[in-house]
Amino acid sequence: MSIRIWHQSFADLSQLPGYAGMLAEHAAASCAPGTVVDVHGVAPGTFPPGIAPVHMHHYRWAQHLITLQVVENAMQAEREGYDAFASSCFIDPGIDLARSVVSIPVISSLDVSLTLGCMAGQSLGLITLDRDTAAAQMALVRSYGKAERVLALEPLDPPVTEPELDGAFSGSAHLVERFRAHAERLVAAGADVIIPAEGLLNTIMVRHGLREVAGCPVLDSYGGLINLAELLVGLQRRTGFRTGRRGAYAKPSDAVIAHLRTISMATLENGRAVAQRAASRPANLAAE
Repeated sequence: MSIRIWHQSFADLSQLPGYAGMLAEHAAASCAPGTVVDVHGVAPGTFPPGIAPVHMHHYRWAQHLITLQVVENAMQAEREGYDAFASSCFIDPGIDLARSVVSIPVISSLDVSLTLGCMAGQSLGLITLDRDTAAAQMALVRSYGKAERVLALEPLDPPVTEPELDGAFSGSAHLVERFRAHAERLVAAGADVIIPAEGLLNTIMVRHGLREVAGCPVLDSYGGLINLAELLVGLQRRTGFRTGRRGAYAKPSDAVIAHLRTISMATLENGRAVAQRAASRPANLAAE
Protein backbone atom coordinates (compact mmCIF):
# COMPACT_ATOMS: atom_id res chain seq x y z
CA MET A 1 0.00 0.00 0.00
CA SER A 2 1.32 3.45 -0.90
CA ILE A 3 2.18 6.15 1.64
CA ARG A 4 1.31 9.84 1.33
CA ILE A 5 3.35 12.33 3.35
CA TRP A 6 2.50 16.02 3.78
CA HIS A 7 5.80 17.87 3.99
CA GLN A 8 5.47 21.21 5.80
CA SER A 9 8.03 23.98 5.46
CA PHE A 10 8.02 27.10 7.65
CA ALA A 11 9.05 29.10 4.57
CA ASP A 12 6.84 30.79 1.99
CA LEU A 13 7.77 28.46 -0.86
CA SER A 14 6.02 30.67 -3.41
CA GLN A 15 9.04 32.95 -2.94
CA LEU A 16 11.53 30.07 -3.12
CA PRO A 17 10.56 27.92 -6.12
CA GLY A 18 14.09 26.61 -6.53
CA TYR A 19 14.24 25.45 -2.93
CA ALA A 20 10.77 23.88 -3.23
CA GLY A 21 11.90 22.00 -6.32
CA MET A 22 15.02 20.72 -4.57
CA LEU A 23 12.92 19.53 -1.61
CA ALA A 24 10.64 17.61 -3.95
CA GLU A 25 13.62 16.03 -5.72
CA HIS A 26 15.30 15.21 -2.42
CA ALA A 27 12.14 13.56 -1.09
CA ALA A 28 11.70 11.49 -4.25
CA ALA A 29 15.32 10.29 -3.99
CA SER A 30 15.01 9.48 -0.26
CA CYS A 31 11.73 7.60 0.01
CA ALA A 32 10.65 4.13 -1.04
CA PRO A 33 8.85 3.40 -4.32
CA GLY A 34 5.14 4.08 -3.82
CA THR A 35 5.66 6.86 -1.29
CA VAL A 36 4.39 10.27 -2.37
CA VAL A 37 5.69 13.43 -0.66
CA ASP A 38 3.80 16.65 -1.34
CA VAL A 39 5.74 19.80 -0.45
CA HIS A 40 3.85 22.65 1.25
CA GLY A 41 4.92 25.97 2.75
CA VAL A 42 3.08 28.59 4.78
CA ALA A 43 0.52 30.74 2.96
CA PRO A 44 1.97 33.12 0.36
CA GLY A 45 2.58 36.55 1.87
CA THR A 46 2.79 35.22 5.44
CA PHE A 47 6.07 36.98 6.23
CA PRO A 48 6.35 40.77 6.24
CA PRO A 49 8.71 42.21 3.61
CA GLY A 50 12.32 42.01 4.71
CA ILE A 51 11.77 39.40 7.45
CA ALA A 52 13.03 35.89 6.72
CA PRO A 53 11.32 32.82 8.24
CA VAL A 54 14.40 32.01 10.30
CA HIS A 55 14.00 35.35 12.12
CA MET A 56 10.37 34.86 13.14
CA HIS A 57 11.28 32.99 16.32
CA HIS A 58 12.61 36.33 17.60
CA TYR A 59 8.97 37.41 18.01
CA ARG A 60 6.99 34.95 20.10
CA TRP A 61 3.55 36.36 19.28
CA ALA A 62 4.27 36.38 15.54
CA GLN A 63 5.65 32.84 15.71
CA HIS A 64 2.52 31.71 17.54
CA LEU A 65 0.24 33.10 14.82
CA ILE A 66 2.26 31.42 12.07
CA THR A 67 2.32 28.19 14.06
CA LEU A 68 -1.48 28.14 13.79
CA GLN A 69 -1.00 27.53 10.07
CA VAL A 70 1.12 24.47 10.81
CA VAL A 71 -1.56 22.99 13.07
CA GLU A 72 -4.34 23.82 10.59
CA ASN A 73 -2.32 22.18 7.82
CA ALA A 74 -1.83 19.04 9.91
CA MET A 75 -5.60 18.78 10.32
CA GLN A 76 -6.08 19.40 6.61
CA ALA A 77 -3.53 16.70 5.82
CA GLU A 78 -5.44 14.18 7.90
CA ARG A 79 -8.78 15.19 6.31
CA GLU A 80 -7.27 14.74 2.84
CA GLY A 81 -6.03 11.24 3.61
CA TYR A 82 -2.32 11.81 4.14
CA ASP A 83 -0.61 9.15 6.23
CA ALA A 84 1.95 11.37 7.99
CA PHE A 85 2.84 15.03 8.55
CA ALA A 86 6.54 15.94 8.48
CA SER A 87 7.91 19.44 9.16
CA SER A 88 11.34 20.38 7.86
CA CYS A 89 11.68 23.39 10.19
CA PHE A 90 14.38 23.13 12.87
CA ILE A 91 12.49 25.06 15.52
CA ASP A 92 9.77 22.36 15.39
CA PRO A 93 6.85 24.83 15.32
CA GLY A 94 3.44 23.55 16.37
CA ILE A 95 4.48 19.91 16.52
CA ASP A 96 3.19 19.19 20.03
CA LEU A 97 -0.04 21.04 19.22
CA ALA A 98 -0.54 19.12 15.97
CA ARG A 99 0.09 15.78 17.68
CA SER A 100 -2.70 16.59 20.12
CA VAL A 101 -5.35 17.03 17.40
CA VAL A 102 -4.54 14.49 14.66
CA SER A 103 -4.05 10.73 14.68
CA ILE A 104 -1.51 10.45 11.87
CA PRO A 105 2.21 10.55 12.80
CA VAL A 106 3.57 14.10 13.23
CA ILE A 107 7.34 14.66 13.24
CA SER A 108 9.78 17.55 12.82
CA SER A 109 13.40 18.06 11.90
CA LEU A 110 15.21 18.89 15.14
CA ASP A 111 13.50 16.15 17.13
CA VAL A 112 14.16 13.61 14.36
CA SER A 113 17.77 14.69 13.83
CA LEU A 114 18.60 14.38 17.52
CA THR A 115 16.99 10.92 17.66
CA LEU A 116 18.86 9.66 14.59
CA GLY A 117 22.09 11.33 15.66
CA CYS A 118 21.98 9.57 19.03
CA MET A 119 21.71 6.24 17.19
CA ALA A 120 24.83 7.00 15.16
CA GLY A 121 27.06 8.53 17.83
CA GLN A 122 27.45 9.61 21.42
CA SER A 123 28.43 13.24 20.88
CA LEU A 124 26.52 15.47 18.46
CA GLY A 125 27.75 18.64 16.79
CA LEU A 126 24.99 20.86 15.40
CA ILE A 127 25.67 23.79 13.07
CA THR A 128 23.02 26.41 12.35
CA LEU A 129 22.71 29.87 10.74
CA ASP A 130 22.87 32.45 13.56
CA ARG A 131 23.10 32.86 17.32
CA ASP A 132 19.40 33.54 17.93
CA THR A 133 18.45 30.38 16.06
CA ALA A 134 21.05 28.42 18.02
CA ALA A 135 19.60 29.69 21.32
CA ALA A 136 16.05 28.72 20.35
CA GLN A 137 17.18 25.27 19.21
CA MET A 138 19.20 24.67 22.37
CA ALA A 139 16.11 25.36 24.46
CA LEU A 140 14.34 22.63 22.47
CA VAL A 141 17.30 20.26 22.89
CA ARG A 142 16.94 20.62 26.67
CA SER A 143 13.18 20.08 26.53
CA TYR A 144 13.76 16.86 24.55
CA GLY A 145 16.18 15.59 27.18
CA LYS A 146 19.11 15.43 24.75
CA ALA A 147 21.38 18.14 26.15
CA GLU A 148 23.92 15.64 27.51
CA ARG A 149 24.40 14.20 24.02
CA VAL A 150 24.99 17.56 22.31
CA LEU A 151 28.65 18.56 22.39
CA ALA A 152 27.88 21.88 20.71
CA LEU A 153 25.10 23.69 18.90
CA GLU A 154 26.77 26.59 17.15
CA PRO A 155 26.05 29.13 14.42
CA LEU A 156 28.39 29.64 11.54
CA ASP A 157 30.57 32.64 12.28
CA PRO A 158 30.08 35.09 10.68
CA PRO A 159 26.35 34.40 10.26
CA VAL A 160 25.15 33.18 6.88
CA THR A 161 23.83 35.90 4.56
CA GLU A 162 21.08 35.52 1.97
CA PRO A 163 23.49 36.17 -0.95
CA GLU A 164 25.72 33.41 0.41
CA LEU A 165 22.76 31.01 0.47
CA ASP A 166 21.83 32.02 -3.06
CA GLY A 167 25.40 31.46 -4.19
CA ALA A 168 25.50 28.00 -2.63
CA PHE A 169 22.27 27.02 -4.40
CA SER A 170 23.63 28.24 -7.73
CA GLY A 171 26.82 26.22 -7.41
CA SER A 172 29.29 28.24 -5.31
CA ALA A 173 31.12 26.01 -2.83
CA HIS A 174 32.19 28.82 -0.46
CA LEU A 175 29.47 28.13 2.12
CA VAL A 176 30.12 24.40 1.95
CA GLU A 177 33.78 24.97 2.73
CA ARG A 178 32.88 27.26 5.63
CA PHE A 179 30.58 24.56 6.97
CA ARG A 180 33.27 21.91 6.49
CA ALA A 181 35.85 23.95 8.41
CA HIS A 182 33.42 24.50 11.28
CA ALA A 183 32.52 20.80 11.33
CA GLU A 184 36.21 19.84 11.40
CA ARG A 185 36.65 21.96 14.54
CA LEU A 186 33.69 20.19 16.18
CA VAL A 187 35.07 16.76 15.25
CA ALA A 188 38.44 17.74 16.72
CA ALA A 189 36.61 18.75 19.92
CA GLY A 190 34.94 15.33 20.16
CA ALA A 191 31.81 15.29 17.97
CA ASP A 192 31.13 12.00 16.22
CA VAL A 193 28.02 13.08 14.27
CA ILE A 194 27.57 16.42 12.50
CA ILE A 195 24.05 17.80 11.95
CA PRO A 196 23.29 20.76 9.64
CA ALA A 197 20.59 22.19 11.90
CA GLU A 198 18.63 24.24 9.37
CA GLY A 199 16.63 23.10 6.37
CA LEU A 200 18.29 25.32 3.76
CA LEU A 201 21.73 24.50 5.15
CA ASN A 202 21.02 20.77 5.02
CA THR A 203 19.73 20.99 1.45
CA ILE A 204 22.90 22.79 0.35
CA MET A 205 25.17 20.15 1.95
CA VAL A 206 23.19 17.36 0.28
CA ARG A 207 23.29 19.21 -3.06
CA HIS A 208 27.09 19.42 -2.83
CA GLY A 209 27.45 15.79 -1.69
CA LEU A 210 28.91 16.51 1.76
CA ARG A 211 28.27 13.26 3.63
CA GLU A 212 31.37 13.05 5.83
CA VAL A 213 33.85 15.36 7.52
CA ALA A 214 37.12 14.02 8.98
CA GLY A 215 35.63 10.51 9.13
CA CYS A 216 32.50 11.75 10.89
CA PRO A 217 29.06 11.33 9.22
CA VAL A 218 27.07 14.41 8.24
CA LEU A 219 23.39 13.66 8.82
CA ASP A 220 20.95 14.28 5.99
CA SER A 221 18.15 15.54 8.21
CA TYR A 222 15.55 15.79 5.46
CA GLY A 223 16.20 12.29 4.17
CA GLY A 224 15.96 11.08 7.77
CA LEU A 225 12.71 12.99 8.28
CA ILE A 226 11.00 11.39 5.28
CA ASN A 227 12.29 7.89 6.06
CA LEU A 228 11.17 8.09 9.68
CA ALA A 229 7.73 9.25 8.56
CA GLU A 230 7.51 6.14 6.35
CA LEU A 231 8.61 3.95 9.26
CA LEU A 232 6.00 5.40 11.62
CA VAL A 233 3.23 4.89 9.06
CA GLY A 234 4.31 1.25 8.72
CA LEU A 235 4.35 0.79 12.50
CA GLN A 236 0.89 2.31 12.78
CA ARG A 237 -0.50 0.06 10.06
CA ARG A 238 1.15 -3.17 11.15
CA THR A 239 1.34 -2.87 14.94
CA GLY A 240 -1.24 -0.24 15.88
CA PHE A 241 1.45 2.07 17.32
CA ARG A 242 -0.14 5.47 17.92
CA THR A 243 0.20 8.74 19.81
CA GLY A 244 -0.67 8.42 23.51
CA ARG A 245 -3.79 10.28 24.61
CA ARG A 246 -3.60 10.10 28.40
CA GLY A 247 -1.03 12.83 29.00
CA ALA A 248 0.63 15.59 27.00
CA TYR A 249 -1.16 14.73 23.78
CA ALA A 250 -4.69 14.37 25.14
CA LYS A 251 -7.03 14.97 22.20
CA PRO A 252 -10.16 17.14 22.51
CA SER A 253 -13.37 15.84 21.00
CA ASP A 254 -14.16 16.78 17.41
CA ALA A 255 -16.89 19.11 18.68
CA VAL A 256 -14.46 20.95 20.98
CA ILE A 257 -11.89 21.24 18.19
CA ALA A 258 -14.51 22.64 15.81
CA HIS A 259 -15.69 25.17 18.41
CA LEU A 260 -12.19 26.39 19.28
CA ARG A 261 -11.23 26.66 15.61
CA THR A 262 -14.30 28.82 15.01
CA ILE A 263 -13.41 31.12 17.91
CA SER A 264 -9.76 31.38 16.80
CA MET A 265 -10.69 32.15 13.19
CA ALA A 266 -13.20 34.79 14.30
CA THR A 267 -10.57 36.45 16.50
CA LEU A 268 -8.03 36.55 13.70
CA GLU A 269 -10.60 37.83 11.22
CA ASN A 270 -11.58 40.60 13.62
CA GLY A 271 -7.91 41.53 14.01
CA ARG A 272 -7.50 41.68 10.25
CA ALA A 273 -10.54 43.96 9.91
CA VAL A 274 -9.16 46.31 12.58
CA ALA A 275 -5.77 46.40 10.83
CA GLN A 276 -7.40 47.14 7.48
CA ARG A 277 -9.42 50.02 8.96
CA ALA A 278 -6.29 51.47 10.58
CA ALA A 279 -4.38 51.21 7.31
CA SER A 280 -7.14 53.05 5.45
CA ARG A 281 -7.29 56.04 7.83
CA PRO A 282 -5.77 59.36 6.74
CA ALA A 283 -2.14 59.69 7.80
CA ASN A 284 -2.82 62.54 10.25
CA LEU A 285 -5.56 60.53 12.03
CA ALA A 286 -3.54 57.30 12.04
CA ALA A 287 -0.73 59.16 13.83
CA GLU A 288 -2.98 60.36 16.66
